[in-house]
This record gives sequence, C-alpha cells and structure tokens, in this order.
Amino acid sequence: MALVLLSGLRGGVGVTSLVANLAMTIASGGQSAVILDLSQSSTLGLHFGLDSHQPLPGFDAPAAAAGPIHGVRLLDAAAQSASKDLGEGLACGDFSFAGEVIHIADLSGAAAGAAEQLRPFADIELCVLAPTAECLYGLPAALATLPANTFFILNRCDDTRRLGRHAASFVRELLGERLLTTIHADEAVAEAGAMMQPLSRHSPASAALADITGIAKRIALLSAPIRLGSLPDANDTQSNAA
Repeated sequence: MALVLLSGLRGGVGVTSLVANLAMTIASGGQSAVILDLSQSSTLGLHFGLDSHQPLPGFDAPAAAAGPIHGVRLLDAAAQSASKDLGEGLACGDFSFAGEVIHIADLSGAAAGAAEQLRPFADIELCVLAPTAECLYGLPAALATLPANTFFILNRCDDTRRLGRHAASFVRELLGERLLTTIHADEAVAEAGAMMQPLSRHSPASAALADITGIAKRIALLSAPIRLGSLPDANDTQSNAA
C-alpha cells in the first residue's frame, strides 16, 4: 500500500517516538501498520512496552512470528539493510510493500545506504526537524543533499517561546509547501515513552497527539493511491493550532 521513510536532520529530534505514535495512530484508525526498524541501536520497543534488549523479528519473518502490538507489527530490518540484502530483495521481488499495509521505516541511527535502498520504493520521505540552532543551521545544507521530494516536519515546536516562534517562521519561509506540518512541544510525549505506554493511552488530550493524528490521516490517504502534492492541507484534516 505505502512506504513512508522517516529520518531526522540530526539525532535527538524525536524520530523514533514519532514513528511509534504515528504507526499506532494509523492502526487505531483501522489500517494495518508495520514499522521497519533500521536503527543499529534501537529504542523503538520501549514505546510498545518491550524490554530494550528484546529482539524484534526480522524483516523476512513470517507474520505469525511478528504479531501486532497496539495494532502495529515491529520488524527489525537493520541486518538486511547493512548487508544490502534489503535493497536487492526489493529490486528482484523477494520482498515487497504490496498489500493493505502502511509501512513506516525508522531511519534514525540507520547504517549508511539504508535510505538509498528504500527510496525507489517509497511513497513519502519525511525529515524531522527540531527548533534548535543546530537543526536550523544545518537545514540549508540538508536541502542540497536530500531528494527534492522530501517533506519536513517541525517537531517539538513551542510557540510560547521566542525561539520556537522564530524557528517556525524561518522554517516556513525556507521550506514553503515542503513543510508538511508542525508538532507541538508536549511533555506528555516524553512521559509516555518513560512509562512505556502509547501516547494515546497516557494522554488522549495531548496537543502533540492531535498533530500526529493529522499526519496519520494524510498518510492513510495514500491507499488511494494519491501523491502527497494532491492531499488536502493538514488544516483540513485536523485542528492544527501550530
């Protein structure tokens, strides 16, 4: 159905927590969701109540070996990516993203070349930013290296702070329509992760969860299939106060 790539402009911008909550939100809407974990030192399982040392089933594991948790199947694709078996298997048809499933690939901490193996098969590539000096400084250079069809998400945006407001303004001016949406800074996200709970269970009224729900609705429309450029604006699918 769809393959969504998520990476971060820098480490620590919240890619993995966003991937986890995005997939759970998609699953709660009735669509099948799978996360491909490409990190070489992943913390993905913590968001699903798993011990950090508990291995995830491999990308080529049968469905019975990777039952859903909170509606989401978690698959470890790091080994296949590092050996380049993932890209080769996709190219020759041994693996595919066909079927009524939305796959979300967490590229944070992935081995070099992982994104290149998946890009030919992706429907959307999203890059996550945070309103920090490091991200803002590195954004122009990233625009020169990332594919031209990459879209961006500004995470942890606090419009009550001067830096947050100025960062959002700068990013909107620089990216234009390539800025998909912003996600509110919300302590509930970190609290849910620390408690190893879904954000929707820990804080159903979370402002960040409302923003993530808007992204999930847009991604769900890929089942049409429809390209992102023809999708409704995020403000049409949620009350985005960012």
